[in-house]
Amino acid sequence: MNSFSLHRLRLFRILLMLVLLAAAAHAQVDVAGSTGADGTYATLKAAFDALNLNGTQAGNVITISITASTVESASASLNQPSVSSWTSLTIQPSGGAVRTVSGSVAGGALINGADNVTIDGLNSGGNALTIENTSTSATAGTSTIRFINDASNNTVQNCTIKGSGTGATTGTVYYSTGTTTGNDNNTVSGNIIAPSGSNLPLNGVYSAGTSVSVDNSGNTVSNNDIQDYYGAAAASNGILIASSSSAWTITGNKFFQTGTRTATAGNAHRAIQIVTALGVNYTVSNNTIGYADNAGTGVTTYDGAFANLFRGIELTVGTASASSVQGNTVSGISFSTTSGTTTLPGIFSGIVVLGGNVNIGTVTPNTVGSGTGTGAVSVTSTTSLGVIT
Repeated sequence: MNSFSLHRLRLFRILLMLVLLAAAAHAQVDVAGSTGADGTYATLKAAFDALNLNGTQAGNVITISITASTVESASASLNQPSVSSWTSLTIQPSGGAVRTVSGSVAGGALINGADNVTIDGLNSGGNALTIENTSTSATAGTSTIRFINDASNNTVQNCTIKGSGTGATTGTVYYSTGTTTGNDNNTVSGNIIAPSGSNLPLNGVYSAGTSVSVDNSGNTVSNNDIQDYYGAAAASNGILIASSSSAWTITGNKFFQTGTRTATAGNAHRAIQIVTALGVNYTVSNNTIGYADNAGTGVTTYDGAFANLFRGIELTVGTASASSVQGNTVSGISFSTTSGTTTLPGIFSGIVVLGGNVNIGTVTPNTVGSGTGTGAVSVTSTTSLGVIT
């Protein structure tokens, strides 16, 4: 073989290697087990679009592997109708490294779910998954993961979920409207629900269903770290169930602030707020509210010379059957306010029921403060006579 031919062969090999490397760099999402959509994709949205376009996936057991971090340019939405849907669809990281699915989506979600989907960050073998919407929009619906249009029987577990929606009707995890049944029987468990960067969301988890008959029901939020939700000039909530929901289980979560929160206006700040006058059968149990981390050290501190209010757990629920509040702890909190309100529930309340049928501490006592010693909760008001309950 002459030198010219050798040169051409070497050049061909180099070009082939570059093509393969470029393909590998863009093949960040692998789909297996589908009908017509198996393959590799540059983004999660592209993989979802392929599944949506390929009609029936009935009976399929589908796995989507995140093999490298992706940047999404728009919402990744699964739209499979239930009559032709998969038996299961699992999304998980692979390759023994931390993978991130991120993007900036205002007024919508980074990921919209369907039915029978599991997003599992695994947190084993070096695999971990962060899902992050970097938008700080106050537009309603801004979220990182959204259950919408009767999304049911889904699980999101072992992930880091980041978002910084700054509107009152936003949430990093958002249970939205339904069409026939509502968004039911979804589980969010074992996650870290935190801000995107230094911008804090107003709500960690937010639910607003369609109606009493099309409500978001049977959902479970368990064993999550829900942290750093706050508005200096607006009300904030770790979990806000705002309307048309029922029969949730909220258990084993830890609600805390990793830094001092300083107000610029007077508002109420809550870890768990349920406002569904006809919603019943809630279970709120074994949650820890306060401290500065999930290990129960340090203090959650609310500061600022404004008329702020604090509620650990606040419920307005229905009377048709009882809800239950058992074994929760509200401790490790320093709270300052200029309010001196004498109207119940006052300037600070560990657990308050504003309406409905609720059993509190009938099975396992709740703790506000500490059973031993003093100083577990510190409330300071510059105005006298303020009520603490």
